[in-house]
Amino acid sequence: MASGPEGTVFGPVDLDLYPGELCIVTGDEGSGKSAFLLTLSGRFRGATGDLTICGIDALARPYEAIQNTAVARLGNYVLPEDRLTVTESISERAYLDGISLAEAERRAAQMEEILGFRIERGAEIEQLDPVTRIVGATALVALRPARVIVVDDVDAAVPHADQVAMYQYLIKLAQFNGAAIVCTAINGDTVPKGVLRVRLASRRRSYVHAYTDHEPAEMTVVDTDPVISADPLLDTDTGTVIVTRTGEN
Repeated sequence: MASGPEGTVFGPVDLDLYPGELCIVTGDEGSGKSAFLLTLSGRFRGATGDLTICGIDALARPYEAIQNTAVARLGNYVLPEDRLTVTESISERAYLDGISLAEAERRAAQMEEILGFRIERGAEIEQLDPVTRIVGATALVALRPARVIVVDDVDAAVPHADQVAMYQYLIKLAQFNGAAIVCTAINGDTVPKGVLRVRLASRRRSYVHAYTDHEPAEMTVVDTDPVISADPLLDTDTGTVIVTRTGEN
């Protein structure tokens, strides 16, 4: 779990994740989903409790733990650069992760074969459809094998009708890489059966309360015609009639 000056950020959560497993984390805005992802990737210092990644105490040895994790997307802070082409994105990722370009291309081709489609190398990231952008971002950080991959807001820009296919692609990537892929989502109604789901409790105070009126409203039904009121401002016939009913202002 994690706490801050204003109270609990998220948790407590008791969770076991296994290689090749997809986990979807849902919760209201402010429930700590992004902080939870950072914790699972060994990048959040405010967490307490026990976190073990590949046998490593990730809270005590975070720099060692993050060698086994990757962040594919986190809000507007971590995500592929829109104006880079797919080729440039692969080259950049290879440089950042310290692997050869040949190895990165080999891994990319393997994942495309598993997914069943190939992304045009000359296309810019911003030109890709929403599903391909999410799947592609996940594949990019998997060019260097990681055991835990986290992806924030996977369904934020993906049409509802395409979300099932997106999750199926993410399952294939998890199984191919032997990684636990953990995603946050706005809701989980399109998550396939068998996928692990975690819902974080909302920590925000509600300022909206149900309105109840135990006294019946008074209503008078009259049979007479409504009263046509004269208005001194309407000194000419404008075709406007002002109608009032008993009890109304």
